[in-house]
Amino acid sequence: MRSQEPVPSHFDTGPVVTGRSATTVVKRLGWNLLGSTLGRPLALGVCRLMSRNLERRRGAPMVESRRGVVRLLRIEKFSDLSWSPDEPWMLKDGVRLEPPDPVLEFHIAGDRFIELVRAARWRTVIRQEFHSLVPLLQSRDEIALVGSTILRRQVTEFGASLRELPPGIHKSLDTFYRRLILLAFHPSGVKRVLLERQPVAEAAISRQEFCRLYQRTA
Repeated sequence: MRSQEPVPSHFDTGPVVTGRSATTVVKRLGWNLLGSTLGRPLALGVCRLMSRNLERRRGAPMVESRRGVVRLLRIEKFSDLSWSPDEPWMLKDGVRLEPPDPVLEFHIAGDRFIELVRAARWRTVIRQEFHSLVPLLQSRDEIALVGSTILRRQVTEFGASLRELPPGIHKSLDTFYRRLILLAFHPSGVKRVLLERQPVAEAAISRQEFCRLYQRTA
């Protein structure tokens, strides 16, 4: 049986909002509320609390860049960190990252980073910090630097490989948290968050490839 066509009404003010577009509107509204004068300090506080809890659980950073933007935590087994703990990972440079391999978990100190980018381009700040890490990493035994990100294009630009996370609630929650970090620390706030529509992914670069890429030649 054909469904009855909707009856025109003088109350109609525009096109019907589909479920998908309604969801988009709700998400935009939610992010705008979080990015408001009251919401953004709350987001910043949550991100700082999560960072302190992480270091409390895993200890202080094993390696830190010269101005404290990049912090690396040692993880004894990659499988303890990865969302695909039983699967090896072939990285761009041919290094095979195995589940039992020791790795360094990569973190950006958002407040320190924003402080420095007020005086320089963000890519310049990151490259300078990466250069300062090379002498500290060359003699270490960790196989790779690993982390999670929603900034896929930027991360691959700096040499990392990406791997999709398995579907599930953890993927949605981690994606939300990464966007919250971006909202809290990026000067453009909500505008920047709404540009990142892809979910979080695992990122990794072998220690030897990192050192090769960011070794100073002069």
